[in-house]
Amino acid sequence: MSGLFPNQLLSGPRGRRLLLELACARNQTLEELMYVNYVSELTAGDRARVVVELARATAQLEQSPPNEFELLLALRESTARAMYWQEPDSEDKLLAQPTIISALRPLAAILAPFSPSWWTSPMGAGQRRIQDAGGIDLNQNEAWQAGAGVRQWYQMAMAEERHSEDFIPDPRANYTGMWWSTPSHPSVPVTTQLIDGLGPVGLWTQEDQIQSEFAVTYPITLIGPCRVLEITNTQDYINLVERYPLRMTHSRLHDWYRVTGATDEWFIPHWGLIAKDYEAVHLTTAAYLETATRRLPVMGGSTMLAGWSPDVSYWVGNSAVLGGRAEEWQHQRGEATDHWLAA
Repeated sequence: MSGLFPNQLLSGPRGRRLLLELACARNQTLEELMYVNYVSELTAGDRARVVVELARATAQLEQSPPNEFELLLALRESTARAMYWQEPDSEDKLLAQPTIISALRPLAAILAPFSPSWWTSPMGAGQRRIQDAGGIDLNQNEAWQAGAGVRQWYQMAMAEERHSEDFIPDPRANYTGMWWSTPSHPSVPVTTQLIDGLGPVGLWTQEDQIQSEFAVTYPITLIGPCRVLEITNTQDYINLVERYPLRMTHSRLHDWYRVTGATDEWFIPHWGLIAKDYEAVHLTTAAYLETATRRLPVMGGSTMLAGWSPDVSYWVGNSAVLGGRAEEWQHQRGEATDHWLAA
């Protein structure tokens, strides 16, 4: 049985969206209502129908719980619709309404025990790094020196923050910048675990990515000790930011206002300081579903977990990792299939 709690599926936009995707997969009427909601705002009567159809989908899922593959597809859809540079879409807005959250609560209680164990488990042993199109060549030895790019990330982040000081302070102004809270840089290794029969998680769950048909991944081998910080829930992420705070208000103000509607002093983790204490930081899928796309209070202001996909580890410390032989994957998608298969 999974260690996922129902409230972790209800607290954040990504968890609620996962529940909706599962319900729509079992209830065509609900899926049609979501299409109406996409093109025009639902009437009060339509919203009442959504509540009824959610109850029907809940009864269907109680009789026939989803398997791991169905849950992975719902996770993919929820992740793909995470946005940190514009207002929440119509579905996320609908799912934030109290009556809809109440209607999702029985569904969360049913589904939480059936979530895969890897949604809540520590960083798995079978880690894979995905070759980004146009990114640093992972055949190069320097691509596997964990933490080598953190200083470059910090310099880039500070340059963006200084540049953003010239922006109009009105959060409604049409500015955008670095909206992510991760040490996103080509020289910072990022890995995800391999799931038997399904492939690497990162091939399925990527924010702000166009789904490709082919992918190349590399298994990793650790050299030396590895201190991994696990982010298992929202409080863990708040603790991370409060322990290693980096104020980035100017560069995050406009984008994160559009996402949350809040104006505040904005903080992200200071990855340069984290790298002194840990080699890697792993975000569990449960923590992602609970935490991503939310304004979170921290000492001195607020933070948000942005741009960090589920079950992803960032390698920021000095302990090196080596890449193994390249693995090729092909995505087959059609009316009867939707799988990543080893090429």
